[in-house]
Amino acid sequence: MLMAIGKGIELDVDVSRFNTEVHDHLLRTGLRNLLMDAHASATAKADPENYIKRSREMAERKLASLYAGVVRAQSFGGPKASADPVAMVILRLARKAVISRSEVAAASNADRLATINRLAAEYAKEHDVQLRPRAEKIVALENDQAEPAPVRKHQAMPTRKNRAA
Repeated sequence: MLMAIGKGIELDVDVSRFNTEVHDHLLRTGLRNLLMDAHASATAKADPENYIKRSREMAERKLASLYAGVVRAQSFGGPKASADPVAMVILRLARKAVISRSEVAAASNADRLATINRLAAEYAKEHDVQLRPRAEKIVALENDQAEPAPVRKHQAMPTRKNRAA
């Protein structure tokens, strides 16, 4: 497994060489960090009465998303776009379509991104059939998989040599 550790350094890690103790420690540490990150935004300052309950709910949602096979999920607004490039382009097109809606304009600054993400996810789901062919073309173009456009030879532009003054 190629592991990026920062500063442009990548190490090739053979996880099969770890004994059971090391493997379990890495799993505990990594899983604990993921679950801690998932509930870090629920603070006593933001919600003094319910922050522990909210923290537990957020951590449980993260664990449920991991069980469901979703590695990266937002703490609100549903799961992020999948790693499928076509699905990501569909979501990008959906965001452009919903960005000017009144619900987005009415949302507070703190809720604006969550509102955009929620509306875009709904739009993408409802309009998948219409958006998918366009998204596939965009992905092909971004990956240079599309056939290049035919090259037209430039013809000399006609000029007026004897202009009347």
